[in-house]
Amino acid sequence: LCAKQHRQFCAFYDAVRDESILDKRATIMVGLAGAMAIGAAMIEYYLGVARENDISKEEIGAVQGIVMAVSAGKVRALVSRAENNSEE
Repeated sequence: LCAKQHRQFCAFYDAVRDESILDKRATIMVGLAGAMAIGAAMIEYYLGVARENDISKEEIGAVQGIVMAVSAGKVRALVSRAENNSEE
């Protein structure tokens, strides 16, 4: 990104993580879940932040389980839609 776009992106990133609605722990866990869901390299970053903020392995495992369940639900919905479309 050019300097102007980088500044604007950073402002956006900071704004959505400002903890005025979600507390710090929830913000970290949502970030971790998002990184897991899209397979982003940010997973390592969020795992480090989670550990620095005393988020337990059990809590991280719960986040992972939710992401896995949502991902499985997505596949199920896609296959169901494809089957319905192929029957028409």
